[in-house]
Amino acid sequence: MKINLGCGHRKIEDYVNIDAQERVNPDLVCDVLGGLPYEDNSIDEVRAFDFLEHIPLGKTIGVIEEIWRVLKPEGVLEHLTPSTDGRGAFCDPTHVSFWNLLSWQYYTDDAHRDLYGIRPKFRISELRDVLTGEQVVHTYGRLHAVK
Repeated sequence: MKINLGCGHRKIEDYVNIDAQERVNPDLVCDVLGGLPYEDNSIDEVRAFDFLEHIPLGKTIGVIEEIWRVLKPEGVLEHLTPSTDGRGAFCDPTHVSFWNLLSWQYYTDDAHRDLYGIRPKFRISELRDVLTGEQVVHTYGRLHAVK
């Protein structure tokens, strides 16, 4: 099973398209801040494109933990998130958390995870900055759940 978090109007075939807004007609209306309605280790892939920046500061670790919880061992988290290394992170007034390449060390590096008591652990297969429309820098990541 594959899920597309924060699908908005960009639904993807063969994914369960999830959004907190009923008006975009997702397959599943769900606010991830309240958890995902899936068993532990039940999801093969989570897609989170232009999603994480809409999670409020102070809630981001919990959302990443929830994504990690539902992913199978070696399940994939694929994300595309405006980077603080470009103008995209700050120009959109709906962005409430901020990310860049270094943000992921808190979920991949044991020293950082242990220091802050962060449970989710991922292994990076790809992590890079990319230019998207309007010359906005996005951080793209493909990470695997380590369990």
